[in-house]
Amino acid sequence: MKEPYIAAIGTACMDEYYCAESWVEEGGKLLVKPLEALVGGMIPNAASVMAGYQDDIYLVDYMNDGAVSRKIKKNLNYYNVDTSFIETDNRLEDAKCLIILTKKERTIFVVDYPKPQRILPARTLEMLRGAAFVYTTMTELRRFKNYELLADDLRSHGVRLVFDVEDSTFQDETDSLFQKADILFFNRAGLDKYCHGSEPEECIEKLLRGGCGIVVTTLGAEGCDCHSPEEHVRLKGLPAKVLDTTGAGDTFNASFVHCLMRGCSLSEAAEFSNAAAARATEILGPKGGVAEAGAVEKYMRKQRERKESE
Repeated sequence: MKEPYIAAIGTACMDEYYCAESWVEEGGKLLVKPLEALVGGMIPNAASVMAGYQDDIYLVDYMNDGAVSRKIKKNLNYYNVDTSFIETDNRLEDAKCLIILTKKERTIFVVDYPKPQRILPARTLEMLRGAAFVYTTMTELRRFKNYELLADDLRSHGVRLVFDVEDSTFQDETDSLFQKADILFFNRAGLDKYCHGSEPEECIEKLLRGGCGIVVTTLGAEGCDCHSPEEHVRLKGLPAKVLDTTGAGDTFNASFVHCLMRGCSLSEAAEFSNAAAARATEILGPKGGVAEAGAVEKYMRKQRERKESE
């Protein structure tokens, strides 16, 4: 393994795409047309984006050895994600998500099959201890026995622990893993749930005082809001010809970690990641954000030129 490198812990799956004219209320009936199935999963999507920037990235996961799993691994290897730390467990079902595209937005159904709690293999733990960043969700980390001790162990080895925080990945603001995070990426729904009616600024300040180094909130088309103890950066969203927003948040987070790996400031990381996420929405599929850094920089320049010409 080369250093520095990033480790990602998360479930790879097949994203089954469908399209519909509009959405319906609960109890209604929706006619959907099948599109295609693409390899996805929020953590593997982010890992693929990091690999596109030439970052060394290792994915930790468990899957069966069936045809679908082999297809997923082949796809991840194509994007230069190292899958050598994916363990085989034939008790597991094929992981999948159902994604319904409508004119306004996309809706994702995550099929939550039961998963046994794990003990990390020794070689995987050794790899994680050597990573510059471990990127995962609280849900994924809780799949391991003694997950709080695991988080403490990794941080004691100098690993920066990064959580992608959506409302489905934690129970409430008392979750102990918030106190063990170095970087938190909230989406809007995740932050609303964490704040539970309190002022977001106060909640973010509390997290920073508690030891978290960076707290970022992604706001979709409205941009991003990034905080560290020393700096606050708020960026508006960039205009984009939106085709599919799936994976845009993963692209933002992965791009931000990539920038931190290279010593960028908070504002530099925010600007690059904001552009990468906007660019990703113009491409169909969960891996629309996979690109070389030069492609994102070119997109940034075009956005600046467009703004200057207005």
